[in-house]
Amino acid sequence: MAKKIKIFIDPGHGGSDPGAVANGLREKDLTLAIAKALKKYLEQFEGIEVRLSREDDRFLSLAERTRLANEWGADIFISIHINAGGGTGFETFVFTNASSKSVAYQNVIHEEIMKVMGVTDRGKKRANFAVLRTSRMPAILTENLFIDRASDAAKLKDPTFISYVAKGHGEGIVKVFGLKRKSNTSSPANKPTVSRPNPSNQSKPSQPAASKPSTGNSKPSGDPYVRNIQQFVNSYGFSIAVDGIAGPKTMRALIMVLQTELNKQFARGLTVDGIFGPRTRAALANLRAETRGNLTRVLQAFLYIIGFNPGPFDGVFGDMTTTAVRSFQRARRLSVDGIVGPQTWSALLG
Repeated sequence: MAKKIKIFIDPGHGGSDPGAVANGLREKDLTLAIAKALKKYLEQFEGIEVRLSREDDRFLSLAERTRLANEWGADIFISIHINAGGGTGFETFVFTNASSKSVAYQNVIHEEIMKVMGVTDRGKKRANFAVLRTSRMPAILTENLFIDRASDAAKLKDPTFISYVAKGHGEGIVKVFGLKRKSNTSSPANKPTVSRPNPSNQSKPSQPAASKPSTGNSKPSGDPYVRNIQQFVNSYGFSIAVDGIAGPKTMRALIMVLQTELNKQFARGLTVDGIFGPRTRAALANLRAETRGNLTRVLQAFLYIIGFNPGPFDGVFGDMTTTAVRSFQRARRLSVDGIVGPQTWSALLG
């Protein structure tokens, strides 16, 4: 029997910690409502287990939340919050030194939530939040509108909008893990029957963000650099979507390209399975300045996806790629030598 995917949902705050409070709302109540609706939505899919850090109004320390997820062996940790501070819109966070898998999951989940919620996109960010730092699995923290902004609060008071927030989170998780709906559930029990919520005049998330140029139609084209990476991957005979979103399928395909090149150039005899396991780790080749070719392209792809700009996606280990490698090594507290050896590769692909 296949191992079930374990999804851990953490409704922020609770009990004596109300979180942000404004406009007649408390963050702890909203996060619990979203989390419960998300659990209900996900339970319509096969091969998963879903747990919440709390299912009622109780206090849990930050350490207790991640301890529960770590001891359970969760495959993903989703912490749900409501923002405050006078802004508007939606944003997600991963840890400052997030793994490539966390970044891949963030990319997919963020995009899926934005498709559903219809609010301002504040972007994908990084932070040294305790629940992100201490979780042992890919972890994402979402900030869903601003409780102290009247227009955002009006949305958060609407149960239909809360169901949209939950559905967006759920669709992201479904896409990350490739989940299939149970045969006896024809439609989500909590799927709204009304039309998609109208964003305000100041926020039109159905349009691409400024950094994501249009393809000439109404759909976002995604990150053009990532689209180049996906086209490169598909030149190896794969058929991943060229959507500009660096999700798990893109990351797995990049590892398959890495394994293919290691076999081709160094006769490593690896199984091309997209899994960064001990054999692949042991087969890695060092890369350094002036190296050229497709292994350098793989390096540039991973650097870019996790937030370190290597310059043109050209397979040339030039000055910009060297600077990106050194910045990455410094951020991960590795030896800052600009050489991509086993430790740097492992930190990139881990």
